[in-house]
Amino acid sequence: MGALTTLFIWAWLMASSFVVSGHMIAYASPIATSAFRFILALSIIFLLLAWQWKRAGLSVSDELSKLLLSRQQAIRYTLISGSLIGFFIGLFTALQYTTPLNTSVLYTLIPLMGVVISRIWLKEALNLSKACGFLIGSLGACVVLFSTQGSPSNHILHDMIHFAWNKGDLIFLVACVLLALHVVSVQKWGKSLPPLPGAFMVMLFGALWLIPIALFWGDVDKVQWRSSGFWINALYLTVFTTLFTFVLQQRLVITVGASRLMAFSYTTPVWVACYTAFSHAQLNDLLGLGFLTGLLLLWLAFLLIEGKRFGSRISIQKTHNSRHL
Repeated sequence: MGALTTLFIWAWLMASSFVVSGHMIAYASPIATSAFRFILALSIIFLLLAWQWKRAGLSVSDELSKLLLSRQQAIRYTLISGSLIGFFIGLFTALQYTTPLNTSVLYTLIPLMGVVISRIWLKEALNLSKACGFLIGSLGACVVLFSTQGSPSNHILHDMIHFAWNKGDLIFLVACVLLALHVVSVQKWGKSLPPLPGAFMVMLFGALWLIPIALFWGDVDKVQWRSSGFWINALYLTVFTTLFTFVLQQRLVITVGASRLMAFSYTTPVWVACYTAFSHAQLNDLLGLGFLTGLLLLWLAFLLIEGKRFGSRISIQKTHNSRHL
């Protein structure tokens, strides 16, 4: 499967997590939901790894020891998972003081943050064309977001200029920096492990971060365990938007780079807008001038970011550990 196809699948799954997470609020707190997702996804990944190791004639205990007994690897994945959990906690805290629209707008800055972190930490080259592409991508994603708020197309620019900032926006801005740091740190340190073991380590240390947080602040006693809605939404979030996306992200960050991966997060508001329009039978919203302008800006952004690679089918290169895939 080509990199572009895989990137779009990853972006679509990420967008669906925002929609389904909104449905989960009726059944459990966001912190409890996150802890449940990580623990269940960790269990599934462990079973897959154990089956893979047994099929290869390897000892499960020996392979686990190799993953867990390296002090350097444990420290790295503690930081990788900690930055991700920090994003989630920052998001949940910020939403107590700000609006989903504000967090969505700030979320569009993550690719820019990732580029800056990659430039400073990984010494990645950044030419003017690519930098302009990320700026235009953030602008295009914001135009798409504001075009879905019910305002007339000729009011979108006014709404963006007079955007009201709230108390929780600074909290979420810090959370966004942590998410960008998480993705770049996977690129920096994640090359030593194949995608599945790498996702297992992220889930393991993420669960270790989340369990005490959930026990103290997650309102676990209020989780509606007996509701079918809880299990339907929770299983989707676990399998598709946690397990699949983490494995895909591990693979993509290592093979195509953190900056390119985060650039495709610009499509998240597009997928959410498409879902909303189809679910509410409001397809005309996708034909508005504002939405189409946003799509045009995103296309221009990808053209500048990708350069000659834009639109081409690029195969994902296997790493030296591909025998484990």
